[in-house]
Amino acid sequence: MFHAMSTITEIEAAIERLPEPELAELAAWLETFRALRTPPPPVERWLNRAVGAAKQGVTTADVMALTRGED
Repeated sequence: MFHAMSTITEIEAAIERLPEPELAELAAWLETFRALRTPPPPVERWLNRAVGAAKQGVTTADVMALTRGED
């Protein structure tokens, strides 16, 4: 039987009744959900863009422009 929950209090009460394996599964799901929902910090976004920037044909000036946030 599935009961729709609409308040934090109802959700918390349901979580308290979960058996340990299901609680662990929920915790893992929440961590994944938060990681996907939370944007990376600015430095991580920059690093993700910078990875592989120093390829053949890319000049030092190109890399330095990337470090300054220039596209």
